[in-house]
Amino acid sequence: MVDAGANAGMATVMLLLDISLRFPLMTMLLLIAALSLRDARHLLQGRLAAGLCISLAAMLANTMPLAMEPPLAWRAIAWITHIPNIALLWLFGLSLFEDDFRMTKMHWLILLAFYPILITMLVSTMIEREGDFILFAVLNRLLGLGVLAHLLWTAIRGYQDDLVEGRRRTRLVFVVAIASAGLVIVGGETYQYFSTGGMADPYWFPLARVVIILPLVIFSIHWFFRMRAEQFVFETLAPAKPAQPSVAPRDQATYARLIAAMSDEKLYREHGLGIGTLAKTLRVPEHQLRALINKGLGYRNFAAFLNQYRLAEAKEALSDPNQARTPILTIAMDAGYASLATFNRAFKTEEGLTPSAFRTEALSSAAQS
Repeated sequence: MVDAGANAGMATVMLLLDISLRFPLMTMLLLIAALSLRDARHLLQGRLAAGLCISLAAMLANTMPLAMEPPLAWRAIAWITHIPNIALLWLFGLSLFEDDFRMTKMHWLILLAFYPILITMLVSTMIEREGDFILFAVLNRLLGLGVLAHLLWTAIRGYQDDLVEGRRRTRLVFVVAIASAGLVIVGGETYQYFSTGGMADPYWFPLARVVIILPLVIFSIHWFFRMRAEQFVFETLAPAKPAQPSVAPRDQATYARLIAAMSDEKLYREHGLGIGTLAKTLRVPEHQLRALINKGLGYRNFAAFLNQYRLAEAKEALSDPNQARTPILTIAMDAGYASLATFNRAFKTEEGLTPSAFRTEALSSAAQS
């Protein structure tokens, strides 16, 4: 009896603590969504931030303890709205850290894939088909963990070559923290489900979700209240690359060495060339070289800077009748690309054509002239 009374008392304390945190947290998330739409709806990042916050607020409404469950109609709306929260977190992170990010068919497919999975889980529960429920539950967890792992990998992968200092600092502080919280929540739910055979969550589990999300939302509120739309791109909105370099006089000597290293010595041909290695070659501090390429030359990441030289050499080779039989892979590798897939992607982004289509057009024009 004493243990039962103690457990009941602890459950009551947890419930009161949950109420004191959950509803303010939902309010703050909806406020962030409103601020995003007010100040940054013209940016994809702003629209994704609003959708993410609304979906997270719906998740908190959908996972309330039994004692606080809303009416059925509200639960249905919350359930439908909360479904894509993990996918929206993934897309929001990608939009922050990938230059010129655009929603592709693959992104939409993954975003919408959560709906049939969770709907099938719901139907399987209603018609008591446990095998189907377990199968789609596993698929749901794997998909959620997969997109969050990809977000972490994206944030870490681009850290070294990111030339926008504010975004570079944010990679491992903000997005990794959000993705880690998502991994803890999704991973915890997965462990809870399979370790208990699908039993109901313990009384402390809904509160744990709130406690994990709360510090991130408080930080976001602080960030958004002083937000300008430019914060989503981590600098004042401007063309991706200025027409003319704007190099400070004190950086002219470094700029001259940089241009000589690229144009004369063709260091861009080195596979895996990083900004740290280039800084050591030029004998300048890495932070100084980052600032020069970003602020002076207008590049947001080091790969874009290298592509200027690599693509120029590749286009010249593809247009040369004397190299018409040279494999495209050879041209790509000679220009410094580590793989044909990377070269094809960079080339099509720059030219709007595949390398083979570009070569066909260029050699046809040369033959006619």
